Amino acid sequence: MSDQTRQRTTIDPSQAESLLYPMAAFLSASGWDKKDAARSFSRAFDHFLDAPGARQFKHIGNPTPYADIIALWSRDRRFIDRAGRPRSLPLQGRVSFATLVREASPKTGVQTALSVLTHFRNIRKNSSGQYKLLSPLFLTSSAQSLAFEPMAYFLSDASHTLGRILKRKERSKSPELFWRKAENTNLSEAGAKKFSAFSMERTLAFVKEIDEWLDAHSRRDVTSSKRGKTRRVGLGVFSILSGLEQAQQREPRG
Repeated sequence: MSDQTRQRTTIDPSQAESLLYPMAAFLSASGWDKKDAARSFSRAFDHFLDAPGARQFKHIGNPTPYADIIALWSRDRRFIDRAGRPRSLPLQGRVSFATLVREASPKTGVQTALSVLTHFRNIRKNSSGQYKLLSPLFLTSSAQSLAFEPMAYFLSDASHTLGRILKRKERSKSPELFWRKAENTNLSEAGAKKFSAFSMERTLAFVKEIDEWLDAHSRRDVTSSKRGKTRRVGLGVFSILSGLEQAQQREPRG
């Protein structure tokens, strides 16, 4: 099969307008006019083009196949050891990286998957010539580059969700969308690292449960979906990390 994973993603005018709509709504509500907003956007565009040493975007195509490869590697009994840890895999063979790619994403080329996952440090080749999985999540950044499509999808999904909330009518028939956030503004650097590890562990378990639910219901709905339109649904999770700030002085309690 041909490798369709690396097709370059483009953004058309309609998608760009959808992406910018929430920002336009908030700037307008803050008293900005169209002229000032356009001027600021132009300056931001120039800042990106002129930024020295900035990470470059790397087009990888649809990111889902790479996440699927890692997910199968992490849970299929052929690719994990007795302790439930992902095995190191040879490139070719009955139980190999090539087998993993063909089963998780048949339309993705083995060398393409190897190149992308190695570039973003999801896997590495060990001294025995086999490939070891380094992360249970699909990492999309390196010291020099960012994967374009995952970032574009994230921005598009966030903007589309916020746009639907802003446009929602009182008696809308569409599903109710919601955002929830838990945060704290008084953690040290060490506390932030502990939070990152804790939240990743809990999120992985939760997202795995969500993924299994979606997979089960997708199989159940496959017959009916062929007769009509379908929706893309999911749940996105991201972490928050501000720059270092001066700790606030607390007044003594009387």
